[in-house]
Amino acid sequence: MSLPSSYLSQCPSCSAQIDVSIFEPFAKIPCPFCQQSIRVRRKFDHFVIIRQIGEGGMSRVFEAEDETLGRRVALKILHRHYSLDQARMQQFQNEALITARVTHPNVIKLYSVGYDQGYFYIAMELVTGGSLEQRIKRDGIVPEKESLRIGRQVADGLRAAYRMGLQHRDVKPANILFTDEGIAKVVDFGLALFVDHKDESGEIWATPFYVSPEKVIEGNEDFRGDLFSLGATLYHALTGKPPHKANTSAIAELRLIKCRRVTLEDAGTPFAPRTLHIVDRLLAFKPEDRPPSYDATVDELRLAEGLSDHAMVVGGYSRRRMTILASAAALVMAFIIGLVLRSGSNTPAKSVVVTQGVSADDLGGDSVTIRAGEKTIATRFEEARNALRAGKVDVAMPLFEGILKDGVKDHTTLNKTRYNAALCRIIRGDAASKSQALALFNVMGAEHSDGKLLDDFFVKLGTRMGKDLGLSETQTKLDYNEQNEGALGYLAHGLAQWHLGDPKIAASQLGIFLSSRQKGTDLEWIELYHAVVEPYAADVKLVKILAKPDEGLDDAAITALITETQQIIAQLKTQGALRAKLNERLNRLERSQGRLRLAAQWANIKDQLEHQKHEEEQLTELSESLPSLVRGYDYSPAINILRSMKFDSPGVQSAMETKLYLNQSAADFLTTLFRDIQTKGWQGRVLRREIGPVDGRVTAMSLISLTLSLEKGAVTLPMDQVQPETLLNIAQDFCKLISDSDDYFHRQELIAVFARMQGLQAESDTIAKQLIAEYPACRQRWMKVMQDG
Repeated sequence: MSLPSSYLSQCPSCSAQIDVSIFEPFAKIPCPFCQQSIRVRRKFDHFVIIRQIGEGGMSRVFEAEDETLGRRVALKILHRHYSLDQARMQQFQNEALITARVTHPNVIKLYSVGYDQGYFYIAMELVTGGSLEQRIKRDGIVPEKESLRIGRQVADGLRAAYRMGLQHRDVKPANILFTDEGIAKVVDFGLALFVDHKDESGEIWATPFYVSPEKVIEGNEDFRGDLFSLGATLYHALTGKPPHKANTSAIAELRLIKCRRVTLEDAGTPFAPRTLHIVDRLLAFKPEDRPPSYDATVDELRLAEGLSDHAMVVGGYSRRRMTILASAAALVMAFIIGLVLRSGSNTPAKSVVVTQGVSADDLGGDSVTIRAGEKTIATRFEEARNALRAGKVDVAMPLFEGILKDGVKDHTTLNKTRYNAALCRIIRGDAASKSQALALFNVMGAEHSDGKLLDDFFVKLGTRMGKDLGLSETQTKLDYNEQNEGALGYLAHGLAQWHLGDPKIAASQLGIFLSSRQKGTDLEWIELYHAVVEPYAADVKLVKILAKPDEGLDDAAITALITETQQIIAQLKTQGALRAKLNERLNRLERSQGRLRLAAQWANIKDQLEHQKHEEEQLTELSESLPSLVRGYDYSPAINILRSMKFDSPGVQSAMETKLYLNQSAADFLTTLFRDIQTKGWQGRVLRREIGPVDGRVTAMSLISLTLSLEKGAVTLPMDQVQPETLLNIAQDFCKLISDSDDYFHRQELIAVFARMQGLQAESDTIAKQLIAEYPACRQRWMKVMQDG
């Protein structure tokens, strides 16, 4: 990840340039010069941000004004992290461009996508009726008929997108918006997947409340996954709560939760039969039990909407309850038959299968099924430990805990199982897992040893880890024998420190465990755990960066340390405290860098102001001396000195450019006039400064003299005696002969400048007004003349 380039913003109060590279779009900050609160990064391309209207995990949404088309839009700006991810940005851009082709009244229209100031943005249709999520929070539930109407419109919009080759992949109440007229529109195809393209990212992007079972259990999905999410959304709208209490991002937990079948009948609220039918069908566990197409879905929702006022299904026993009661009765009967058969035979039952709403065939290898009697404890323990060794913690953990739940008679096997289950919980690293690990170690420490060395070790380890997972234990207190099972003590302490404590201490303790391989242990089975630690081995070497100080550094050193820290974070193979500390350091470094750059900017602004003040004084002196440099009508001395002067301040430089423009244009006026006289001559009255006017034909003119042909001969007049009004009159007469509009307006601009330079302000203003109204090319130049004077 590279650092963003500098981006400057101008304070509207004092016009100072402010480096806002570290600030997010529309952030409110104080101007470092005038202290006025301002909004930065308000404009992206031709969109001007007006206010923020939403924020999600990947982006923020603003109401913005499209300056090109003069309309209001919703401007979604991806967070910096995703905008810097070239692969992710390209994916979003490609999919947004395809989505923009979907034209349907129930799909938010995408207008354009772009990249500006280091951020990727999407401009789309703005609707102001709020979201279904907001409505549920406000009203609790949405009336049945209204919910079905919304569902039908959403399905209609999804159908239109699907026909263009898109799946939504994140249908939920927050992604259903309403117009002021109440029309539902589907938004945010940011997770969309082309129908004929398989997602190879290895990530599961979804909202746990509404994601389909097959997506988290098998990793498979098609359009029927969106149908399930639509059903979950309708369930939430109709009942006021989502169908699953799935507020977790842990895949293992989510798999367990999604295995439990939920039906609208069990919600305890009366609904029409067709409503129950379509919602339950959308929520079917198996994709093939859901509607076969969007056409069928829309038709069923329309039918349910029309029949929503008919007889409700109230109270009583639902089909699911009846099924459960029948299953329970069957189990009781099977138990009784088993007792009868056992009394006449010593053959044990092969298995007793208990599932949570689905069959074992539905779940494959990750079944939420408890089997007793089919496999020995030793076999199950070996399967669980092999899963742990392969790094499949989410698979190993329920297997170990299942063994504990069923009960283990052998004391040593029991402690090994507790140890492994606790290890899995430590690696998970969340608060709930920490509590479970503490409970396991506390039980282990409270046990009495049966005299075996291994059990003595487990009691000792449980006592130490049962306090706070051993995080307060110093390195010197750990006296485990690393040549036997004691090496596992360093493993447990090291992983606890790595995920929940100090990574520097963890590096030392995990290092001791890893070195036990070279020293040789008395127990070969400990070697299996080296595979568990293998991903940590490379990360342990990266801990040394924490020894580098991150305070008192200059900007260059901070930039280098930020880059190094980002590179190390990208290399990490494990989660845990090191990643958290590096992210904290990264945030701290970026804040320090922001403060340093802001301080440097303040100092630079102060220097710039002092320099600007000095240059303004120089410009004032120059402006006062310029008129004395003009000899008669010769502007060349003033032009030469203006060209030789160099200023840095933008305002002073602009004023200099204006003065050079005026003097050069006045000189060009005379050059053009002299050329016209030379080729055409002019007949008229010449006004002189100190003597009366004289009539004749002007045949030659230069900066030095004017030649006038009279009846009795020719006379030469000094040019500095000729009044400027005469030159303006001659120039206007020549203009009357010009047929080309561009040449005409250019000459008028030169006349206006010359009149201004000669103090004929009224004449200059009269011509300038016409130019500003009719000659756009001159308008900007003359506005600058009026501003800089």
